[in-house]
Amino acid sequence: MDTKFFKRWISDVSPYIPGRIKDNFIKLASNENNYGPSKRVIDIIKGKSGDIFRYPYKDELVKEKISEYCNSSIGKNLIWPENIILGNGSDELIELLIKTFQSPYIGFYPSFVEYNRVARIFNEIYYEIPLNDDWTFDCGKFINNEKFKKAGVVFLCSPNNPTGGIIEKSDIEKILKFNKIVVVDEAYYEFSNLTALDLIDNYENLIVLRTMSKAFGIAGLRMGYGIADKEIIKFLHKVKPPFNVNILAQEAALAALDDVDFMEQNVERIVKDREIMGKILGKKFKVFGSRTNFLFADVSPYTAKEFFDKLYKKKIIVRPFGKLDGFKGEYARITVGTEEENKILIEVIEEIF
Repeated sequence: MDTKFFKRWISDVSPYIPGRIKDNFIKLASNENNYGPSKRVIDIIKGKSGDIFRYPYKDELVKEKISEYCNSSIGKNLIWPENIILGNGSDELIELLIKTFQSPYIGFYPSFVEYNRVARIFNEIYYEIPLNDDWTFDCGKFINNEKFKKAGVVFLCSPNNPTGGIIEKSDIEKILKFNKIVVVDEAYYEFSNLTALDLIDNYENLIVLRTMSKAFGIAGLRMGYGIADKEIIKFLHKVKPPFNVNILAQEAALAALDDVDFMEQNVERIVKDREIMGKILGKKFKVFGSRTNFLFADVSPYTAKEFFDKLYKKKIIVRPFGKLDGFKGEYARITVGTEEENKILIEVIEEIF
């Protein structure tokens, strides 16, 4: 086909490649919650499946539930429905932000690939400042970089995917004091209990992104939400597609938020296993500290592909990253699964490595 019909910059964009999945394999590649959702979620989806002929209509109810959940977590009544926008996963919200705010944008590297990828899809400028060699975030280096001075929007993933580390709230606040939009992606908040949400009242330039794909176990339904000053939310709604969150995702979100105890029990199990796995796998590889539901490891002297292939032969799927620009090592990410899955993984790794 004649390429003149395509936007010229799209040829340089790489498609997002999800973690592999295969029947009868243990999937530890995509940071899902392998315990799954609350039974209330399953029951409501079964009961409401006959309503799928209707457009979704419970946005406001979902926002009310989310505001209650958020306020409970910070112990203050700061978040109201008008501070919330719903998304078809937080991925869609990232796209809405790129559509709404002018570039250049800036973040750190390595981090969630969608910030950079979506910016490139829209032919916008996205700068990346490398983390330290131990994956820590150097706020001084970040804010003193010339690229930071040029950028109008800052993307901060905390806890960070794929490294698992956090950005201290004091550093987030330092960045907020600059005249820039600051997006804090808290997809893994529930596994760390560290949040910037309570800064919303003091900083109208703060946007917090959350998802229900991880801790709440409804990744397949795609439910994300953003929290910000109501004026920012109004602008984001101008570019949001109509009916962007499907009717079953809305019902699932309501049911999941009615059973937060179930989620918290599973998070507690995952965090406990994360620490155990980190210590055991740390005897074989360099495993980095994590405040998420996954572990990030340098699997040298094996390549990430060799590491992946060996586990794949044992019917376990992890996420190989390979080499990362500017950093030594071969990297892989391992989701913390169920207790049984984690036990099998440890046994296999001890057997073949």
